[in-house]
Amino acid sequence: MCLVYNREDGFPAFARSALEDDVAESQRQPHPDPPRFNHTLNHSIYQAIREMIASGRLAPGSRIDERVIAEQLGVSRTPLREATAKLAKEGLVEQRPYRGNFVRAFSPKQVSDLYETRMVLEGLATRRAVANLSDADLATLTGLLDAAQAALDAEDLDGFSAADQRFHSTIARLSGNETLIESLERLRAQVQLVRLAANRDPDLVQRTARERPAILAALAARDAARAGRLMEEHIDGVRRSMVEQLAAAEDGR
Repeated sequence: MCLVYNREDGFPAFARSALEDDVAESQRQPHPDPPRFNHTLNHSIYQAIREMIASGRLAPGSRIDERVIAEQLGVSRTPLREATAKLAKEGLVEQRPYRGNFVRAFSPKQVSDLYETRMVLEGLATRRAVANLSDADLATLTGLLDAAQAALDAEDLDGFSAADQRFHSTIARLSGNETLIESLERLRAQVQLVRLAANRDPDLVQRTARERPAILAALAARDAARAGRLMEEHIDGVRRSMVEQLAAAEDGR
């Protein structure tokens, strides 16, 4: 997704608009149901920070400055702390005693573990999806790959990442396995952090872009075994490249 940022504070325009609406709503008196307004505001703050992390605006390893962000959003620190605590449970934020909260930065082993798990789950999802695949679903997947390629040609990495993510999530949904879908959704935010780094490698982006049509062709042929294997190879290739990059960066410190 391409984001429009507020020039003054750097927050996504949609997030600031939603927060301003929620803050205004929460300040109206009387409140017929105060907890509901608090929940809405807290969720908006959580979504705003999550989007900042997912977009790379808050970079991996950077400190989340509560005072600055609270001032920018026009909220108190209490709901901000609740949001960061929730993000920590999702594996997006590291809470370091006496130092504060930091956007998670992955080690080579953590990336390997994450992508190994994703590879197994998405390989299974792809094989399961074949039985539920309709011509309309194939048209949707084809459209997503076309959108990804168009974004890549335009050097729009945000658009490319969004289309790529939808391609994978659509295949997961077509598996029809709710547990599998939920498991992949829980991994999605962490995967997105790694994807941001992967998308900065033009060779890796071009290589993976060439692999997706082969996955789609196997799905169209209703070849579950081949589609699943190609998906696993696709994800494992990213895993190996990112692990090598991170290990090289650590060695160069």
